[in-house]
Amino acid sequence: MLSPLMISQKDDELLGVANRSDAMGVLAVWSVRARDLVPHLTEQTTNVRGFQILIEAFRLWELYEPAHPEHAGRLDDFFLLVEQAFARTVGWHDREWPLPGSRRVKARAHEQPHISIADPDWHLLGGQKANGLWGLYRGASRRAGLLLDDMTRLSASTMEAAILTPGLGAVAQTRFFTLAKKAMDGESVPLPTHLNNQLARDLYDTFHEVPLAQHLYDKLVDGHAINLALAERLATTDELDHRTFLSAAARDLPAHRVVLEDAIRCENLLGVVESVFLWLCASKGETVETAVADLPVDLEALESARSAFNNSGLYRGDTALARQTRLHERLDTSSLPALARSVLELHRKVSEERRRAAWVWEENGLLRSDVDVAKPADAGLQVGLVWRNDYYLFPLRNIALQLAEVLGE
Repeated sequence: MLSPLMISQKDDELLGVANRSDAMGVLAVWSVRARDLVPHLTEQTTNVRGFQILIEAFRLWELYEPAHPEHAGRLDDFFLLVEQAFARTVGWHDREWPLPGSRRVKARAHEQPHISIADPDWHLLGGQKANGLWGLYRGASRRAGLLLDDMTRLSASTMEAAILTPGLGAVAQTRFFTLAKKAMDGESVPLPTHLNNQLARDLYDTFHEVPLAQHLYDKLVDGHAINLALAERLATTDELDHRTFLSAAARDLPAHRVVLEDAIRCENLLGVVESVFLWLCASKGETVETAVADLPVDLEALESARSAFNNSGLYRGDTALARQTRLHERLDTSSLPALARSVLELHRKVSEERRRAAWVWEENGLLRSDVDVAKPADAGLQVGLVWRNDYYLFPLRNIALQLAEVLGE
């Protein structure tokens, strides 16, 4: 079994992930299909320990706030301190931190660790609230039923599990509250580092042992039939090839075949459209006709994909529906130049909606672009071969592997 800290990283150039600009606006489309497969996770929620820390922070807050009314309502600040305490303690002992903030944790791993609200130098990230566990893991936790809908409290079932299996025991909890009070009052507070200190020991052990692993399995994996079936298959998949994986699942799981094939039909169009867009970006300075003269797109196959895309499931939400409809209705497969210009127009509409500058446009008969990208390989432009977006399979695979590790399965 793979170590939960050594799972291979996904290829951000191939998959639809957060650091891409999603220039064609397809995230709103494929994420609807992805939610049919993986209902809770996001591109960023790839580590089960993020959920463990989140639950522990909310559990501790339920005890801290009544005892410190002067800090009432400051759940988000308290959360940051809990996150820092875990990160700095684990970083001190392991010299690494696999959750958001790894670079800053590693940079100060040899220093006495501190927690602080007031001093941004001790924050794990620039904008730790938005870019750390608070910003990245709460939405998934709400969808999975770990948090209430307003994301201010644990759900009843999760609170019960957290009380039965707490991360920080009574001694560690008391010591942490003493430190947290000082930090909430504006101090930068040193943390104990030796593992004979109960606070340091409980922080370190909670992170590595994931005491709520069974509850997290029940909520993140087992509560949704297709999610469970895919997680079980992903946990035994050495290399994730999305098309091969989902095609095999559609064959082997007849109860879920339509939903799985809807995702494939969706990606059959989106993958090619995105690749054509990148091809145009890489062709700046050329006319559209010259740029697409050797574009390896089978227009007949693409037209079939466009037609099938219209029957790839219900697209919920105004943005998803509008973009799915627009892609289906306005993608022109009558010729390569017509295809290119329709892709440019689709991109222009997305850029206009976002009030952002376009990446590529036609001006005075030539393609202009402000980005430097390489032309995609031929396979990236062929229906039935290209696959660009993740559909949250990578996070599910990571979570499934990590849970199997800590549960000893």
